[in-house]
Amino acid sequence: MRPERPRPPTERGFSMALGRLGDPADGQCVMLECTDAGANCARCRVSCRGGPKGLSPDLMRRDRDSENGLMEFMVIELLRRAGEIWITQVALNFAMFRSVFERGSKLGAGPVLRLWRSLLSFFSRWWQIESLYRANAKYRPIWEPRFMLFEKSSDLLRIGLAAGRAEGFLEAPGLPNRVHRRHLETER
Repeated sequence: MRPERPRPPTERGFSMALGRLGDPADGQCVMLECTDAGANCARCRVSCRGGPKGLSPDLMRRDRDSENGLMEFMVIELLRRAGEIWITQVALNFAMFRSVFERGSKLGAGPVLRLWRSLLSFFSRWWQIESLYRANAKYRPIWEPRFMLFEKSSDLLRIGLAAGRAEGFLEAPGLPNRVHRRHLETER
């Protein structure tokens, strides 16, 4: 097993589940690698999720100089060969507001839905909202909705902030990364 390259702190990519490799608490993971003339050009880590016969992509990275469509090839190859490792279900990732993008683009969508879709598309410039939906949609999955339950409406802001941090849309306030890195380097 090759050691992973450290990721820059601002990189978002498509990290879905764990963000780590080799933790004994995670059980088994599947690693897909594509090479070109011996050089690693793409890597996709898939973790066990959804029971013993389910997988979910965890981390997908490719070299910027590699061919477009390489990640899609890796996911399709995983789906094609899933039976060899007794996998019956592959969960892609969580696409927030999927129904807004899907229904809002149809002919006859109401003005509120079209406005909501436009607003989400605007924020997709900075956060991966629409791109995650489109990345999933090309595989024609069975969409399973997620629900957020809360006791009091006064908790909704705090829950929304926590969900935004968990999905990588928001960062906790703190010292700038440059100051934090200098502090870590002086401790070594």
